[in-house]
Amino acid sequence: MGCRQVDFQHTMVRLAALPDAVAIDFKRRLGGRGGYLHLRRECLELFLKAKTGRFKSLGRSLDRSERVNLVNMLAEQLATNAEL
Repeated sequence: MGCRQVDFQHTMVRLAALPDAVAIDFKRRLGGRGGYLHLRRECLELFLKAKTGRFKSLGRSLDRSERVNLVNMLAEQLATNAEL
């Protein structure tokens, strides 16, 4: 969803489209449509800058504020994992 490169699922994080929002699905267990995103800075930046209104993989639109919130949550998670 960021760089749009094909890669193995285990190298990316899944975003799941739930009825009310889009959630980060680290364990890949949530139902619903989903899209994958590399946890690399350049991919996250491309995800933030995406000009598309609708992400096909999620089957819904994500405005910029929703994308910023998701990227911030991912950054927090990465920082927490790096401390372990």
